Amino acid sequence: MGYDPDFPRAHYDRLADDEWTRLTRSRRGELNYLVHMDVLKTHITTEMDVLEVGAGAGIYTKELVHMARRLVVSDLSEVQLALNRNHMRELGVLDLVAEHEVLDMVDLGALEPGSFDAVVCVGGPLSYLLDKEPVGVQQLLRVVRPGGIVVLGVMSLINTVVLAMGMLPAEKEAIGMDNLRWLLETGLQDREHHPASEHYCHMMTSTDVDRLLAGEPVDVVEKRAAGVLGMAGEAALDAVREDDDLWNLVVERELAWSRLPGTLDVGDNIVYVIRKR
Repeated sequence: MGYDPDFPRAHYDRLADDEWTRLTRSRRGELNYLVHMDVLKTHITTEMDVLEVGAGAGIYTKELVHMARRLVVSDLSEVQLALNRNHMRELGVLDLVAEHEVLDMVDLGALEPGSFDAVVCVGGPLSYLLDKEPVGVQQLLRVVRPGGIVVLGVMSLINTVVLAMGMLPAEKEAIGMDNLRWLLETGLQDREHHPASEHYCHMMTSTDVDRLLAGEPVDVVEKRAAGVLGMAGEAALDAVREDDDLWNLVVERELAWSRLPGTLDVGDNIVYVIRKR
């Protein structure tokens, strides 16, 4: 199955404003969000012109407008982009966004080469590109200047499998053992191997990301796991969240342990910060 932009576009059109609350309506999402924010606060500065790719309804846009010198916001979905505008307007920061652009990350030809100091592409837009993943990475690098950075996130395969372990018997029944093995070995949930799915994507390991970046003119600045402690489950996290001291300790450990090489593949998202040579 090759990349079809109509699928992720339709998927996020249907999600609509659910995307705005995706990382705030659960403690697992909150931990994921806090790691991403720690990465962005570390690497995005007020001297930077920033492009946000796959911005969705604006959960990170609302923060990036205060971090960047100039922010261009883009998404494949016009529905998500309209919601992004509306949320920025409601927050009184719409004027801080330089442009909202409908863009497909496999074709950023409308943007000048080297026109940004940083590109932020987190949450998983790259995971929808399937056979076009190398093209997507090259397009992000094309629009960032030499010495600039790309903050790149993908969906984690191992985290997904752990959280969905109880569903594996039903999955085996639905798609058969060979197709289930394909899914767990490759992370590819595609039409050929999972025809009943409504979510075609590539859940990755850090090895997949390393392979994707091999040969590109980049240096890896940082690797982070976002949402490691989310695997504890929502009931356990809710219990901890009721005690401010305990929650602060858990957040502290989430941020610290997200940097460990051994946790890289077990968060909800795998996040790389890369610098273009």
